[in-house]
Amino acid sequence: MAYILDAVKEHLDPEFIAEASEALREGETQTARALHAWSATILAGLLNHVENPKAMGRIYHGLDNFPANLTAQPKLLLRSGNLAHNDPREVSGHLLGQLFGQKIQALNGSIAHLSGAAPKVVSETLGIAGPMVLSALGQRLRAGELSVPGLANLLRAEQPRIASMLPAELAEILGSSVLEAPDSEQVEPAVGNAWGWAMLLLVGIAAALLVGVRQCGV
Repeated sequence: MAYILDAVKEHLDPEFIAEASEALREGETQTARALHAWSATILAGLLNHVENPKAMGRIYHGLDNFPANLTAQPKLLLRSGNLAHNDPREVSGHLLGQLFGQKIQALNGSIAHLSGAAPKVVSETLGIAGPMVLSALGQRLRAGELSVPGLANLLRAEQPRIASMLPAELAEILGSSVLEAPDSEQVEPAVGNAWGWAMLLLVGIAAALLVGVRQCGV
């Protein structure tokens, strides 16, 4: 199954970027960069909390009631005014506000610097990227009938892709270790044991041959 980041990126196609650029009155390149940066940042921020069951529980319940069709209909997010009684942009803003806290301004400024978009525009792109990422996550939760631990494992599986897309400048603001190589301590012993048994087997065979040769020579 495709990474969530790639699923979101698929819907941020040139046609949508062009419409978003026009609505935001910003260049297409700058708009695309800001949207992609926010998408990776949001997932990295969520990934930072996978070891905190209480935080995962709050995120899970927030996603459980989130509309699952926004990734397929991103143009709805370009409309002015409320989309519904519980506007996904407002719900997303509340959840992401809790997620990033006081870091939101630093992230906004950094993404403005990286993308070349105006800070005000970058703030508005969060209102697009946020609902799309959360909608994609909610869709995966329902499709896989995942629990809170399942959500944490889903985010852990996204780590390689997030790491490849998240600029170091943003990871530093998040205090994120997402750019670090995945912990290989659980893998290395298994490989080491396999080689260890192979070496013991070879040593045993060599010893047997040596004994045989000596016996033949006696």
